[in-house]
Amino acid sequence: MIGPDFSHYKITAKLGEGAMGVVYRAVDTHLNRPVAIKVLRPEAMTNPARRARLAREARAASALNHPNIITIYDIDRADGMDFIAMEFVPGQTLGELIGRRGLPFDEILKYGVQIADALASAHGAGIVHRDLKPANIMVSGPASGRPGQVKVVDFGLAKLTEPISETPAGADEEATESAHTSITPATDDGAIVGTVAYMSPEQAEGKKVDARSDIFSFGSVLYEMVTGEQAFQGETRISTLGAVLHKHPKPVGETVKDARPDLEKIVALCLRKPLDRRLQHMDDVKALLQDLKEDFESGRLAAGGAVAAGGRSGLGREALATAILAGAVLLVGIVALTWWMARSRAPSPPLILTRLTSDSGLTFAPAISPDGKLLVYASDRSGEGNLDLWVQQVGRGSPIRLTRDPADETEPAFSPDGALIAFRSERNRGGIYLIPSLGGSEPRLIAAQGRRPRFSPDGARVAYYGGVDTGKIYLIASGGGAPRQLQEGFVSALHPVWSPDGKQLLFLGWNNPNAPAAERYEWWVTPVEGGSPVNTGVCVGLERQGFAGPYLPAAWIADGNQVVFSARLGDSVNLWQIPISPRTGRRAGEPQRLTSGSSLEAQPSVAAAAGGSRLLVFSSLNENIDIWALALDANQGKVRGELQRLTQDASAETRASLSADGKKLVFESNRSGNSDLWLKDLETGNLAALTITPADESWPTITADGARVAYRAYENQKSALYLIPAVSAGQAGVPEKVCEDCDAPWDWLGDGTRILYRRGQPLQIALLDLSSGAKTELLQQPQHDVVHPQFSPDGRWIAFHGGISPDRTRVWVAPFGEGTRVADSRARSEWIAVTTGGAFDMAPRWSPDGNLLYFLSDRDGFACIWAQRVDPSTKRPTGPPLNVYHFHRARIALANVGYASLRLGVGRDKIVFSLGERTGNIWLGRSSGQ
Repeated sequence: MIGPDFSHYKITAKLGEGAMGVVYRAVDTHLNRPVAIKVLRPEAMTNPARRARLAREARAASALNHPNIITIYDIDRADGMDFIAMEFVPGQTLGELIGRRGLPFDEILKYGVQIADALASAHGAGIVHRDLKPANIMVSGPASGRPGQVKVVDFGLAKLTEPISETPAGADEEATESAHTSITPATDDGAIVGTVAYMSPEQAEGKKVDARSDIFSFGSVLYEMVTGEQAFQGETRISTLGAVLHKHPKPVGETVKDARPDLEKIVALCLRKPLDRRLQHMDDVKALLQDLKEDFESGRLAAGGAVAAGGRSGLGREALATAILAGAVLLVGIVALTWWMARSRAPSPPLILTRLTSDSGLTFAPAISPDGKLLVYASDRSGEGNLDLWVQQVGRGSPIRLTRDPADETEPAFSPDGALIAFRSERNRGGIYLIPSLGGSEPRLIAAQGRRPRFSPDGARVAYYGGVDTGKIYLIASGGGAPRQLQEGFVSALHPVWSPDGKQLLFLGWNNPNAPAAERYEWWVTPVEGGSPVNTGVCVGLERQGFAGPYLPAAWIADGNQVVFSARLGDSVNLWQIPISPRTGRRAGEPQRLTSGSSLEAQPSVAAAAGGSRLLVFSSLNENIDIWALALDANQGKVRGELQRLTQDASAETRASLSADGKKLVFESNRSGNSDLWLKDLETGNLAALTITPADESWPTITADGARVAYRAYENQKSALYLIPAVSAGQAGVPEKVCEDCDAPWDWLGDGTRILYRRGQPLQIALLDLSSGAKTELLQQPQHDVVHPQFSPDGRWIAFHGGISPDRTRVWVAPFGEGTRVADSRARSEWIAVTTGGAFDMAPRWSPDGNLLYFLSDRDGFACIWAQRVDPSTKRPTGPPLNVYHFHRARIALANVGYASLRLGVGRDKIVFSLGERTGNIWLGRSSGQ
């Protein structure tokens, strides 16, 4: 092709080729500038996947505007050939520069920082390169006018996979296009993407990859820059693949005699095979290299000491004295770098624990003043049935009662000077108030309906979440005024925490309304004065390590930039800390356990103390979840008596189901060590296990006549639906599996022939016919769950709740009849809205006569029981909703159970449900100086 015009480009030289394409040097005759032209090989022209890859490479690179990423000028087709025109870089590939002896230390740092910066930019745009290697990195020469500038090229593997063939490992590696054969989309599980010697272990296993895969590949490139050798080698591609998966590269120090330990440490952290132990963000890699580069260029790290075999930067005798001094400086730099990188992994100083309160009720939500002298907390110790704020000196003195309103007050926070306390009060529908730390004046409202206030480090502003929209974060002047919403693009943003310098906020945020429930929330860091938020990666990382949330950030500590939080690991809920990088706003290390008690340890507050020690106060809570009953006229929604506790055990009892006559109760409990089902006769009081097996049984649903129970058994990572007679285990009750792949059962049709159960994602409602085994999809929505269905007593209607927005649900009724299908989302006009949907309305249950629907709702700011009367024939709502029973206290509440475990059971004369009772006290932990 050299010589003739190609479109409006004149080909002047061939630069390189690979299995898929050929790269030429050319001149753009329209703009009179040099370009590089990548043209598909003739045999690839007929392969749609390869043509798509070429277009994908152009789109991926053109989406990035970065000085170290190749610029794409054009994508087109000429003379029957697809091509892209891109920036021409006069120079060499990094592979050609490295050669067999590696690179000098200054060049390693110069190129390494640029490559890391380019990849960080791509990752920030959601693009993972997947084929980083020396042949895909250009370094400009003197003719460019900017010698030594890096350009990362070839984004063509962003979405395509490359199966591995048994060919020599080094074949075609020096070409600008590697030997690949594209057939399968790279997003498929089991697909292997990339060049074998530089791919990550997860790539080699065909797993889904993220930005951390590029970090591993970058580590392989960096290893080669230092040593002149590939990190992973084999005689064939298959053997090289085995090395990536199972072997560790030879330590840099064994290949390069005088290699710098600080650089060797960075290489090692990039090349860790476990994802969670590898450096997590390319920004952090860049920051480490940049620090090393700046120290080297400033003279803090001298140039002495070889970094590559062959003595490229060896010492002369005349410089011996300088070398000794340089070695000392180098040692200081190594210690500093190692301290920075290992700080998060070093054991925390042990905490000396002291109990500060000894109340029999609920004393919790502590906050310590910045000087470590005062402690404020919420307690019901007054005996008046509500929570008030109390303040006392740390470790001595009698507590002083600050508030006396009948409503609960909680979530206190000190101002930086310790003079004021901001807190949440439930008075007048809730809000944030201020009060002097030692009392003396009435609290002053500064933010209606706000929650969890936190003063900025300078005391000028208060951050909080809630307000009119409970899932938004606001800033307000501490003297009052108009609030300003922060990060409006989030579906939900909660629990703000100030950075030590007051320039950023850490918060728990959900920004993707289509994400599965388990992946919705993550920690984010956002500039206070405008700018894009950064995903820290903390929550996802913790999930991979076996933690269970919610992970509520509590304090961002100035020294060490650690964030203290509470999380569950196994059966224990303790306090942990994790470093958040001050430069990038991202996770910078591993979590460290701070406490290890057997109670629920939460709500930490931190202050500095004399001598460099740290004071940590926290709540040590006990939660007891039991089944309770409320006597009532079920057809009228009128309460006839007091709350009655039906179970009393240290374990959690949830998801109660009640027979129609109100005589038999089934529920799930973990009292035996895993989730089993229990049966209680409410006339005799007899309690017995319904199932006792190693598998987890849950969601018991009893027939109206109390004869049988349907439930879900979860074993071997799979759900199945079982039936069992409602008698004690060991009697005639033998479980019967009726559906191999059905999820939780919701309700029985009155004659006991069919069962409603849940399935799919988003959750939907299906019907199982027990006689035929037929399964029918009934109720579904494209983006929101529909759950908790129940047949009306006459079997003609189904009540259920469904999402209408990410944080709002509504109770619905839909018709049901023999031979007909309940309307799904394509005919939702048949659904009847029973509630307005302005709140979280859930778990409906019919009254015995079918003219009243009970449900749970947080419409008044608390999880309470409500009811809605419906027309007997149309089931449309009539009149306003009725409040059946309020739970407006923090100590005993529906909200303490968790919405996922809440369920109502309605019988002839009672309604049953789970309530969580909290008790607790305040502890102080004092650490030694670090």
